[in-house]
Amino acid sequence: MPRELLIAAGPGEWRAVWLEDGLAVELHVERGDTRPAGSIQLGRVVRLAAGLAAAFVDIGEERPGFLPIRHAAASGPRLPTELTEGARVVVRIRREAQSDKGALLTLRDDRDRLAERAARLDPPVQLDPMPGFAASLALRLPGLPERVLADDQAVLPELRAAFADAAVAHRAAADWPADLDALFEAALAPTLALPGGGSLHIEESRAAVLIDVDTGTPQAGTADRAALATNLEAAAAIARQLRLRQLGGGIVIDFAALDGRRARERVQRALADALRDDPAQPQVLGWSRLGHLEIVRPRRCRPLSAAMLVPQSLRKSAATLAFEALRLLYREARARPAANWRLVVAADIAAALHGPAASGLGALETRLGRGVLVAVAPGSDAPPFDIVPL
Repeated sequence: MPRELLIAAGPGEWRAVWLEDGLAVELHVERGDTRPAGSIQLGRVVRLAAGLAAAFVDIGEERPGFLPIRHAAASGPRLPTELTEGARVVVRIRREAQSDKGALLTLRDDRDRLAERAARLDPPVQLDPMPGFAASLALRLPGLPERVLADDQAVLPELRAAFADAAVAHRAAADWPADLDALFEAALAPTLALPGGGSLHIEESRAAVLIDVDTGTPQAGTADRAALATNLEAAAAIARQLRLRQLGGGIVIDFAALDGRRARERVQRALADALRDDPAQPQVLGWSRLGHLEIVRPRRCRPLSAAMLVPQSLRKSAATLAFEALRLLYREARARPAANWRLVVAADIAAALHGPAASGLGALETRLGRGVLVAVAPGSDAPPFDIVPL
């Protein structure tokens, strides 16, 4: 199965799409703001929670990571005596941080090739792989790509180091086999149209992902046949959307007008078949008493919405809009390399440009060889940002 990786390398943010047999199946955003699952970190214990048999560990993120540790004892689980507040500890990330939760950690034996390096460093610091967008992205992928295409020649050396066995090349996004911008917009939308006229409505809540299947208005055939056809289309689309959007945890699906055991079994088989190639290995649990089909999909990476949207909202976050503004400004600057530029932005985006997107702004200014003036737009009805040549 041919595997390709397409990377749009903007200032401070890489957006990537993973293709299998020419079909986009995963989307990723890399900003260096979360440590990837599978990476090894040198952290420091900031708090012990004996009641949870766990420790909270500073690994350099906004929230400390959660390290569950259970040692058997006659009185029940207990923490190891060598684990104290302030202690240095080497951990591996099992599940990366999400919007309201720190990373899930596991202890890592530091008596290996990393021990010498860890002894010379002060926590928090990433031990393996070495920090870098390409190395972090490689850990998040389901496998090794055969070909990597990037829209920026400057990132090719880093990509070749991270993907040594792949064919790495520069190619303009207009010549890619997939429209990355359209894929990201569709994967952030709450509603997805199905080819036969129905639709999926996807809602991410704190407790579960809720998916509703709507048949629309069928033009021909009986209602039962139309519902079954829509549900079979929906089963394939749901399996794909779970990977594209990086959705995990409990997933509850309300299929449309499914009456009768035979119809339910057919839809359940179709969904199980569609999920078979998912590397996360989701499980189809069966039908609830309310008539919903339940799935559990292990979480490893944060959902795409957590990286790009305001929590519990459909609006793009200030950081996402800040990186979008930098990306579009970079495109304009490449077309007019002699111009100076001003970014006129909303107040929250200006704060992001001096906060989580500050490294992206600095990288852009380095590439341009000049500063970018950031001005706050007056009034609340102005567009999120405007790019103005000077």
